[in-house]
Amino acid sequence: MIRIGLNGFGRIGRAIFRINEKQKRFQVVAINDLDDNVENHAYLLKYDSIHGRFKGKVNAKNGNREMSVGGGRVRFYSEADISKVPWKKYGVDIVVDASGVYHNVLASRRLLKNKIVRKIIITHSPKDGVDFTMIFGVNETQYDPRRHGIISSSICDVNAAAPALKILDEAYGIEQGYMTTLHPWLSYQNLLDGSVRSVSSPGHFWQDFCLGRASTCSLIPKQTTVGEALGRVLPSLASRVNVISFRVPTGSVSASDITLTLRKVPKADEINKLFKNAARRNAQVIGYQEESLVSVDFLGIDQSLVVDGRWTRSNPKGGVKLVLWYDNEWGYSCRVVDAIGLVGRSLK
Repeated sequence: MIRIGLNGFGRIGRAIFRINEKQKRFQVVAINDLDDNVENHAYLLKYDSIHGRFKGKVNAKNGNREMSVGGGRVRFYSEADISKVPWKKYGVDIVVDASGVYHNVLASRRLLKNKIVRKIIITHSPKDGVDFTMIFGVNETQYDPRRHGIISSSICDVNAAAPALKILDEAYGIEQGYMTTLHPWLSYQNLLDGSVRSVSSPGHFWQDFCLGRASTCSLIPKQTTVGEALGRVLPSLASRVNVISFRVPTGSVSASDITLTLRKVPKADEINKLFKNAARRNAQVIGYQEESLVSVDFLGIDQSLVVDGRWTRSNPKGGVKLVLWYDNEWGYSCRVVDAIGLVGRSLK
């Protein structure tokens, strides 16, 4: 079984761990996180305000730096630099960097160069430093283990939008468009008004001051890297789809409101039929629904996206409106687990 090291045990790291405890696709043998309190990590794994109580047995003692889950033991470290963790000691094949910190992407290259581990998977979309960005439903078949050592699983919004945009572009051709993502608050935001630090670039304070406003009180507009990240997997759309985002006061589940101008002029029911068929062909990635649902109803879905057919619109000039739902934590982490599986199979 493939042996995994997790660098970062926050929302995504713990979701990956929980999903694998259900699927048993690999073995997590070591975890590195800046918080050195192993008992607290065990507590946060066991009790989750969004995804509920963990069903397995979890025990930990700070003294021995280990957490036991079921019959397995996981060793904990607390290093600021990913390359300083003794991954090789535990026979780690793949390190999953779920820290979101850019300097860990750069440090990851040393792990490969020194043959400490065999592959690195990054759970965000850095501007450089990776060999391949993998999106299921878009380009996962292009992964080449001979050339790709550091693999990005991009970000939740792109995992949701890219498969849908690819389907529309191939069927009708996308001239141009806009996308607005509605994304739940994140831990770096404030409960009360104040300044706000960047997570990906420690020490940097955001100059878009509204990001420091109380996250529980407002919808907060913000710039986003979704457009850039989208261009890494669908380069032909990089300059044609512009994206903005709102942070919204909910715990999990995002939505994307997409408005496009298409070269061909489909009817709304034709677009919905297109996505119904796509969902049948690739149910792992794409869902489709027409019930009267709200965001919390999509909590814990395994797919990268669900097309909400109730809100599909079109007009005679090629204008199209599409609404997508996605669990930005759980659904995204399911794709990271899939990426680990795909990359892991190439190591055998």
